[in-house]
Order: sequence, then structure tokens, then C-alpha cells
Amino acid sequence: MVIMAMLPSSRVFLPPDEIIKNFKFNFEYFKQAWDIAPFTRYFLNSLFVSFAVVIGQILISAAAAYSISKLRPTGFQIILFLFLATIMIPFETITIPLYLFMRDFEVIPGIKFNLLNTYWALIFPGIANAFNIFILKSFFDKLPDDFIEAARVDGYSETRIFFKIIIPISKPIIVVLSILNFVNIWNSFFWPLIVVNEQQIYTLMLGIYKIIAEGQPWNIVMASVTFSMVPTILLFILFQKYIMRGVVFTTLQE
Repeated sequence: MVIMAMLPSSRVFLPPDEIIKNFKFNFEYFKQAWDIAPFTRYFLNSLFVSFAVVIGQILISAAAAYSISKLRPTGFQIILFLFLATIMIPFETITIPLYLFMRDFEVIPGIKFNLLNTYWALIFPGIANAFNIFILKSFFDKLPDDFIEAARVDGYSETRIFFKIIIPISKPIIVVLSILNFVNIWNSFFWPLIVVNEQQIYTLMLGIYKIIAEGQPWNIVMASVTFSMVPTILLFILFQKYIMRGVVFTTLQE
């Protein structure tokens, strides 16, 4: 991909041995790709949507998992089963109902909002995540109840216990889930393609699709795709320690 982004369009599909001959590092096409479309806007849109969804996912999933694992409300096993059952439903089967739900989003009975072509349509459907709830619930199950009971004796509310004790202890697994979800949302294409038509709200993947649809040369396309990989690679480099700690810690718990 990177090599193709450095080649003239006439040499992109040559055999490998022909490409290697007289190969030179040329970053000109990266600049052309960046200038050919508002990639700065696409980047910021993707970053905003990805971070918003990840933050919402972690807060809601961790709260739900803590409730099921430690508070155990009436019927918590049925609730967990219903959460897990949603994993077996392909996203394509709920696309049309979800689209209609975003088009006629009703907060107050009788008052509807059209969320299509807004950031809300990209953020809301991704916030609830049953997989996160299951992983965090399994993690919380292995945490001892003694220090939670001690905190309750000291007068800590459940909210304070959650934010002051549970979240800090769970940092390794939260970082792992955050990165996995960030990558998934960052690379999302199908849902944004359906609910977004305005270029100002395009995510990076929609922007790349747009330049392909315009018939841009493949060296420009490959340069654009290379841009899309940079944030995920940086995330792994920056948080590699937390990722390894999360994997090792979870394995030891098991």
C-alpha cells in the first residue's frame, strides 16, 4: 500500500520485480491526496465520533456490568442473557429499523427529531455494546467483594465506589476495550454511508470512498488509505503497555 502510494499511476500495477527496479521514495502523492479532499475535516469528524462512542460505551457498559456483577438486581441473569442475545443478531438485519429510528427520533412523545446527517446518528447506535458488558462483567466477577463492602461501611455511595474504586482498578481492561472499539468505529463504513450525505459530516472512510468514486488514480487512493491507518498504529504504540497488562491480567484472573 505504501509503496503503491509512492509510484506514478502508470507503474502501480507493474509486476513486483519491475516496481523494485528504479524505485524511489516519493511523498508527492501523499500531499496530492491530502489536498484533493478536505481530509483534515474527515479526520476530525472520525476522531470526534470515535472518541464520543468509546467514552459512551465504556461508561454505560462498565455501569451495567458493575450492576449485574456486584449489585445483582432482580432478574439480572435474564438481563444478561438478553444483552448477550443481541450479539447474535447481524447488524444488517436491524439497519432499516435503526435508520427509521434515527429519522424519527422521539425523546418526548409527539416530538420527533430527524437525526440523519448529524453526528448523533453516528454516535447513538454504537454506544450500547453487549460484548463490552460481557467482558467487563466477567472481569468484575473476579474482583473480591471485601474492599467494596469496606467502602460501603465507610459511607461510600455506589456511584462513588464505581468511579473511585472500580474504574481505577479496571484501567487495563478498559484501555484494551477502548482501543478495540476505537479501531472498530474508526474503520466503520456501512452505517455512516447510510445515514450521512453531507460532506461536512463525512468520516474518513466515507472520504476515501468518495475519492474512489470520483475515479482518482490508485496511487492517490493508497496514499489516502495510508492516512487512515496512522491513528490506530499510534494508539497501539502509545498504549502498548496497557494492552499487554490488560491481556496478562485477564489471563491471570482466569
